[in-house]
Amino acid sequence: MKSIRQTAVFKAKADNGEEFTVIESQEFDSVLSGTGTITEIEGIKKWKTSAGDIVRQIDTQTYRLATSQQVIKKI
Repeated sequence: MKSIRQTAVFKAKADNGEEFTVIESQEFDSVLSGTGTITEIEGIKKWKTSAGDIVRQIDTQTYRLATSQQVIKKI
């Protein structure tokens, strides 16, 4: 069974000084093993601004807004 959870919220800033709140969410998949235990497997992470704009990760500190291509950095 798949679930999506919010895993982090952080502030990021563009070169022009504009600040954004970025919300990180991640998919998790619960798998039942042969012994009857449930294991949770981490899946894809996704980011978006609090305004709903899609964000793409460049590296662990740098991101790009999908619509404007503006680069933002974690602060």
